[in-house]
Amino acid sequence: MRRKTLTARQLRAASYLEQLEMLSRLQLPAVCSKREEIDCILALRSASLLEALTEPPVVLRTGERFIPRAIVTSITPEGRMALLRGRRAMPREIPFNPPR
Repeated sequence: MRRKTLTARQLRAASYLEQLEMLSRLQLPAVCSKREEIDCILALRSASLLEALTEPPVVLRTGERFIPRAIVTSITPEGRMALLRGRRAMPREIPFNPPR
């Protein structure tokens, strides 16, 4: 059976849902300072899947801008529904029963 290859958009959406799942297990508010996590939090916030506060962007001498810290305060009802849909869409693992 051939596996379906995922598009870049589908992989990105899966990584966002994975981050949302991880955040749902943490005690909120949760503080994040890694750039990759903050980018993901900004995307989830823009999709109204969670509520988060961010510090003002820092501008480096090179002109690069980044947000040093984000605080996730809650997961919205829409975010909880997305988690439920994501869990249902995941293939269930088949338990291994060794032969007797």
